[in-house]
Amino acid sequence: MALELYLHNNTDAVISRQLPLRVPCRIDTGRTQRTVNADLSGGQAMSRVDIPEQGFARRQYRLNLPVYAMGTVHLKLLTLETNALTLSVEKPSSEAWRGEQVPLDEGPAMIQSFLDNFSVHEPMYFLLGVDPGIEQSKFQFSFKYRLFNPDGDLAAIAPMVSSLYLGYTQRSVWDLKSASQPFDDTSYMPEIFFELPKIDLNIDRITAFGLRAGFMHESNGKAGNESRSTNYVYLEPIMGIHLGGPFFLKIAPKIYTYVNNNDDTNADLKDYRGYFDLATEIIDPDGLALESHLWWADKGATLQLDLSYPMPRLLPLSLSLYLHAQYFSGYAETLLHYDQRQDVFRLGFSIVR
Repeated sequence: MALELYLHNNTDAVISRQLPLRVPCRIDTGRTQRTVNADLSGGQAMSRVDIPEQGFARRQYRLNLPVYAMGTVHLKLLTLETNALTLSVEKPSSEAWRGEQVPLDEGPAMIQSFLDNFSVHEPMYFLLGVDPGIEQSKFQFSFKYRLFNPDGDLAAIAPMVSSLYLGYTQRSVWDLKSASQPFDDTSYMPEIFFELPKIDLNIDRITAFGLRAGFMHESNGKAGNESRSTNYVYLEPIMGIHLGGPFFLKIAPKIYTYVNNNDDTNADLKDYRGYFDLATEIIDPDGLALESHLWWADKGATLQLDLSYPMPRLLPLSLSLYLHAQYFSGYAETLLHYDQRQDVFRLGFSIVR
């Protein structure tokens, strides 16, 4: 790989510099970091450079990227004052890395061809119950998977297929107070949806606008009288607005209806969960975020508030986590107890907010 180094001179006199023959470079793949050396092309003969007045000079360095450096790769020259680079690197052929030792955490990315199709979906967190108690602890994980390669032949003919995703979210309320520490209830939520991530509105301060539409199944995996299940068809526009400074506002009103709801065990679920979820969030991407969900239903309103803050800004421990507080007040947080009103405060951490 060749790196072109441009040396600019904004003065009215010639500047002479001696360039190092070898420059250490930090490569960050998002999974691991490694330092490799870039060597000056031409060696000693090219190390001295005269930069003309009000002009520039150019030198070339060459380096070999590790074979596992693929996808989005960040590159920084450590001993020269240059801008960091962001590269898009294609996956090498198996012949290229057959004889090179690969870090264990990079191996799956090399042998699994479709890992790049996975991405985050809904928030992921682990929260301990504070009020009424630890028996109301809760965790959630979620991901989505793009089914079709946007650069593939089918996407060239029918571009919409590159916007088709499979999603999965699992949310559990965990009774950590009881001796056996059972799960009180778990919602399993697979879905299939179209996501249009960028629709240009050309309106000042509108920084993002997209649309999501799909079908979701939700059930608690239990049998008999404790069995609960339903299905939704939904439409969700999502808008981002720049409020000024580091702050942004996200607005995502979600409209849904029920399909083949289990009328034997949760016939009146719609009376408690309603047909509308208004999600709003005020966020500083590097700081505080406050998200709210408001559901309207015949039996009353339900509110969830989530407050999060990056832990590295609080503690010098380099923890890649958010401190996360959550307040829930209303109905249908779990399918099993959908018709029982609950007021719960939780505190813990999240990795996706």
